[in-house]
Amino acid sequence: MKRLLVIFLTLLLLGCLPTPEQAFVVSKSDNVLEQKLNATPKPAEETVAVSTDEPRESVSEPVNEPTEAPLKAQFFPERWDEDAENIREYVTFAIHADVEAKADGLYPVYKTRPEPITEEQVIALANKLLTKPKERELVDTMTKDEWTSAFKSFLDEVAAWEEWERKGRPDDGVDRDETGYDPEFIEQESQWYMEQIQNAPDKLDKAPVSDYSGYRLGENVRYTLEDGSVAQIGSTAFRPDRDFNVVSISKGCRHHPNVYKESQYKSDKHMSDALSKKSVKIWQQTTLSREDAEAIAYREIERLGFSGFSIAYGQPANLYDSTENGTSYVASGWSFTLRRDYDGYPLVDRFHYESSSLLEFGSGDGFVYNKPISEEGISLFVDETGIWFFGYSAQKAIVGKPNANVELLPFAEIVRIVRNTLTACYPSLRYQGNENLSFDLEVYRMILTPYTLRVKDSDDFYEVPCWVVFFDGWHKTSSRERREENRTDPNATLQSIIINAVDGTVVHNKAGY
Repeated sequence: MKRLLVIFLTLLLLGCLPTPEQAFVVSKSDNVLEQKLNATPKPAEETVAVSTDEPRESVSEPVNEPTEAPLKAQFFPERWDEDAENIREYVTFAIHADVEAKADGLYPVYKTRPEPITEEQVIALANKLLTKPKERELVDTMTKDEWTSAFKSFLDEVAAWEEWERKGRPDDGVDRDETGYDPEFIEQESQWYMEQIQNAPDKLDKAPVSDYSGYRLGENVRYTLEDGSVAQIGSTAFRPDRDFNVVSISKGCRHHPNVYKESQYKSDKHMSDALSKKSVKIWQQTTLSREDAEAIAYREIERLGFSGFSIAYGQPANLYDSTENGTSYVASGWSFTLRRDYDGYPLVDRFHYESSSLLEFGSGDGFVYNKPISEEGISLFVDETGIWFFGYSAQKAIVGKPNANVELLPFAEIVRIVRNTLTACYPSLRYQGNENLSFDLEVYRMILTPYTLRVKDSDDFYEVPCWVVFFDGWHKTSSRERREENRTDPNATLQSIIINAVDGTVVHNKAGY
């Protein structure tokens, strides 16, 4: 019933929204994108940079040897401003955006695939990050009997749904996912449960060890080290059907490690119940500078065997040992998140941003929910001594570089798509008739960065240049100071739309291309 209600409300909204000038595209059914991604880049005449005060264009000069000429650079304005205009009776739209793109104007495309993290990788990382262990203990791990019981519960859930389906889906007051359980999912899930049962221990005991060689994916293990300190290794076994591919290694924590960032501390400190938060009471400010912390992070990543990663964002943080009885302080330092650096593309320096819910109200022929590859990333907590927490997720392998400089749409076309998409989707129906609730819709930042897209009806994945367009919509009575504060708040979840810079497709970052 819940699903039917959502569909009804969506159709109601769609029926009341104005028709845009041109229908925006959510997914395409042709192979134009793949052809452009794999097109042989053509050498061009040498380009000369021009002023960034206005949209830049290539300025060419003759070159004696065309075969040696550089690729044609594609430049974009560093700032774009358009005054507010009414797009609906109670909604205005404006662009006052900083625009970030590659400095050299070249936009390569990479072909990638998900790469499972192996037990050998985890063991190698543990040997580099931790000292020699002398004892191991499984943490948060289930025994064979517990996994068997969980498997039975899953099968009972499937059987109950199938019986409800057989009876014609009666309204029995139970809130169910009406999409059900397809045979392929049941088979995959059953196989996974049986693997867990097979690999699970009969009981959980401490055991003396001399190295990390006995570690298995899917375990969460606590180690006592030779120097008397403690460390933890945790991972999730790779599951293509669920996109799981994670490993974490921490030291100094007997229980669950918690990287508590400065922005969280400041937010908690101002809450009315802040005094009840032990993390606020025991917070310690680091004396390590950002510059020194970044140098340590890059040095350690190189030592671990990772190259081609850049820091996307970071802030001071504390590492706590979170237990059922409270929180204990471990260290103060810096928390960093690193992303793979594809030839120097700018990185989105925000963690809390998501594809706009407005896309749920959009329409487009051939919309396909393909499964994207999760965003690859490394999380670190460092202090003067090195890494205390290391997390790595969604490992990728680069399998090719089909295009050294893919042709992108003109910036004016991207702006048109952004305007058209927001005009078509912004659901302001509930505010009509009340001028006090009128909205100011504003685009304030645009970043041209790679995004992992799956070509429709294909198993190929590409790192494609995409525009991440940040926007917000506030009541006209809201202050400009409040809007600016929200945009810079590290804890705020920012709204965005993602536009494929090659073909203008509106991308859903949870559904894929």
